[in-house]
Amino acid sequence: MAKLPRSSNDRRSARRRAGPPQDLPKPTDEKRPFLVRLFIIAAILSVYGFFLALQINLTFGDLGRHLKNGELFIEKLLIANANLYSFAYPDYLFINHHWGSGVVFYLIEGFAGFSGLSVAFIAISLTTLLVFLNLACKYSSFALAAPIAVIVIPVLITRHEVRPEVFSYFFSGLFLQVLWGYKSRTLRDRWLFLLPILEILWVNLHIYFFIGVVLIAVFLFELVVAYFINNKEQDTVRRLKKLAGTLVLTLLATCVNPAGISGAIYPFLILKEYEFPVIENYSIRAVLNAGFRFLPLPYFEIVFGLLCLSWLYAIVKNRSNLSLGNFVLSLIFSAMAWWAIRNLAFFAYFALPLAAVNLKGLVGKEDSPGTLLRVSVALVAIAFGLVAISPIYFVSSHRGRVGIGLEPANHAAAEFLLKQNIRGPIFNNYDVGGYLIYHLYPRHRVFVDNRPEAYPASFFSDVYFPLQIDEEKWQELSHTYGFNMICFNHRDRSVWAERFIVRRVLDPAWAPVFMDKDIIVLLKRYGPNQSVIETYELPKERVLERSN
Repeated sequence: MAKLPRSSNDRRSARRRAGPPQDLPKPTDEKRPFLVRLFIIAAILSVYGFFLALQINLTFGDLGRHLKNGELFIEKLLIANANLYSFAYPDYLFINHHWGSGVVFYLIEGFAGFSGLSVAFIAISLTTLLVFLNLACKYSSFALAAPIAVIVIPVLITRHEVRPEVFSYFFSGLFLQVLWGYKSRTLRDRWLFLLPILEILWVNLHIYFFIGVVLIAVFLFELVVAYFINNKEQDTVRRLKKLAGTLVLTLLATCVNPAGISGAIYPFLILKEYEFPVIENYSIRAVLNAGFRFLPLPYFEIVFGLLCLSWLYAIVKNRSNLSLGNFVLSLIFSAMAWWAIRNLAFFAYFALPLAAVNLKGLVGKEDSPGTLLRVSVALVAIAFGLVAISPIYFVSSHRGRVGIGLEPANHAAAEFLLKQNIRGPIFNNYDVGGYLIYHLYPRHRVFVDNRPEAYPASFFSDVYFPLQIDEEKWQELSHTYGFNMICFNHRDRSVWAERFIVRRVLDPAWAPVFMDKDIIVLLKRYGPNQSVIETYELPKERVLERSN
């Protein structure tokens, strides 16, 4: 007998008895944790970006020279291998290990100006932090990664100038992303072939390209150890061969640069004849012994201590998560940071995912509302605590003016020199060399610029420093070189530079004709620039007062 169709009342009754499905979350419930995480990440990146948003001052650093390198390549396809910017040693050979960065910077500046260059630098830096933060979240948890990201920011901002090293930070993050993905089997073998391609770019952008090789070698070493521990499993053999092949290809890629093999081994030779005491190459201990007030030190100690404690926690509480490769990476980047303060940012980037992985499991379910609320509160508390440790560090005038693009009137000194058609040769100090190269080359060549590797060591020990320290040497060598102009960054706070400026201002043979907040220009009397002196000479008392 056929069943009669059920009435609408019966159907409604059935629905009431069944009730609403209990296992389907509301769409808003699914989105809320994601939106909270997105907001927190945006806040972290915004804070980092704010402290990187500092106006460019070409009178310090080497950005001006990088831009001129880019100009020469774009206009003449020239990659200089001799010191063509200096009249003191124009034929001295060196390896131009970062020429590609100059090309990138020059193209960006030409298209979008210095403001665009600032924005591009900040964008690359934020992307790099996002890569390392993503690694920390993926292999640990967001609840751990976010607070650690805030903790490392004060160390990251020690490197806030537009420099080629920004590319090394970015590429090292990409290398770690691929290698951790390959290790965890979330990325297939073919992703390894990306690394030699990236290395070809890296080797022409910054001298720290060797870190790419080091990263692959560390993961290969870990796999070799696993090969013997796991009784030579067949899959381990296959993966070992793949990674070894990648290492060989990456080593070959380091030779794809204008200097070939010499360029590939140059990172291990560049400091061989360094005679100029570059502060960023000082170790932390050397900086403190020299009497400098090193404001980032407590923040580095916090990050270093956190990384050490994370390993202690992993050994005691989280042994299943121990990684030989990660331990070696911790040793390498910690040693780099203690060895030279220029490596502090490198250390901080790697400390973020390494510490987070070690502490995995320390917090509860990361997407629960309670956990995300606690993370938000912790981030605010951490931020206030970090600022309270050393407020002056975040507002110090030595960090520069907040903003993007060039500092106001940054071209003023160069415009004065060009407009008045001032004749050289120039005696200039180390820091201002890049500024003069950018504005004056090829009309004028500098005496020195901030590339110790482009000058023989004896030049600094026997010429550059004695010129400023020994008055007899100054009289002798200034006559030998025929200086008609002195262009000095008077913010150079070395004792010898300050005393040299005072002596020259008081020297009746020299006349100060220009001075702004960064640069002082003096001209030799009764020479080719006498007419400029007669028009623009400044009172010595005012110059000495402003230079103090």
